[in-house]
Amino acid sequence: MRKTFCTATRLLLAVGILGSSAIALDHYVAGIARAAGAPLPEGHPKIDMHGSAAPKFDFSKIVKPKGGKTVQEVFQEKEKLKGKRVTLRGKVVKYNEAIMGKNWLHLRDGTGKDPNDDLTVTTQTKARVGDTVLVEGTVTLDRDLGAGYKYDVILEDANVKVE
Repeated sequence: MRKTFCTATRLLLAVGILGSSAIALDHYVAGIARAAGAPLPEGHPKIDMHGSAAPKFDFSKIVKPKGGKTVQEVFQEKEKLKGKRVTLRGKVVKYNEAIMGKNWLHLRDGTGKDPNDDLTVTTQTKARVGDTVLVEGTVTLDRDLGAGYKYDVILEDANVKVE
């Protein structure tokens, strides 16, 4: 009888914890939904449904480097370029610093079509969103970092020069 009572108590405790977690999650999601409907401050860029700012960039002055590639060409020629160093010029459209010991750039040059218009680059160099950069890095294919971060094409260990 005592063993059954202890098991039943543990079960009720587990259900109570799960119920509390579900209620907390529900309140959290409701708070986000309310916040999403709130007006943005004047001049704030539009926010997409994933919660990231989506500024517009002008790629008209991006010139392909001599002997280099465009973002579109890297995607189109990925099998031929696998393991090779390539040079390209583009605009930083997203930047994350010091993740897994590297800085992560998302580079676009106005070529290619979604999803092959944005090339991820890893480097030790710092940059800012909106910078035009000249990069030289190694083309790597099918890089799976886990937790849903998988790259069909990524430029790794790049030398980056902010122009």
